[in-house]
Amino acid sequence: MGFQDAAPDPRRPYGMIPGMRLPRRARLPLLVLVPALALSGCGLAAELEREADPARTSRPPTPDPSPTPSVPEAEAAPTAPEAPPAGDPGAAEGCPASGFRALAGATDAAMGLRVGKVIVFNCGTKTLKLKGYPVLQVLDTGREPMETEVVEGTRRISMGPEDPGPGLLVLEPGMSARSTLAWRYWAVDPHTGSGLGAYLRVAPDKETEPQTVEVADGGLDVGEGVLGTTAWQYDISEAPPERS
Repeated sequence: MGFQDAAPDPRRPYGMIPGMRLPRRARLPLLVLVPALALSGCGLAAELEREADPARTSRPPTPDPSPTPSVPEAEAAPTAPEAPPAGDPGAAEGCPASGFRALAGATDAAMGLRVGKVIVFNCGTKTLKLKGYPVLQVLDTGREPMETEVVEGTRRISMGPEDPGPGLLVLEPGMSARSTLAWRYWAVDPHTGSGLGAYLRVAPDKETEPQTVEVADGGLDVGEGVLGTTAWQYDISEAPPERS
């Protein structure tokens, strides 16, 4: 009768004699070795990842950017239109009720002769008619009337400009008319300013309220002399076409 080999026990380590038991101290390192290998495997994976990306460990977490609420700009409050001046409802803003605005022009001087001009503008919205000579008064530096004699025409002014004579002018809105002024030099006191006309009171005719305007180029050195005026003329190179 022969011996039959017994089937190997899968739970018994290879080479272990049947019936032999492992001491407790020998089994304990096996139990500790398994989790240690697992931990070392995790550490190795982390180390390999750090070597592939060195900046990974020092990069701080990026915060989730949240949109900053925009503050709407304050809208400028609408400005109310300025009220037109009292007077003629057909006049433009800032225009006198008469529809005329006056201005004293520059002065030309030569050998004692002085030539200047006054201009009136139709600053309104209506057609205006003008005929004749301006109504003027010369004022000193304190805006007081002077003893200057204002005359129509220029015949009394030696070597003065020619006066074309009065004629009817039709001024549409935006058009202007001028009158040429002529006088001879009068001595002016440099200390008191006596004899100097610094302002003019100007009216286009005797029915219209005058306006006070400052004279350009230092004023009128006319003193108690004579100030000649020409009739109103169109302040353009050619007169506008006649209205039918």
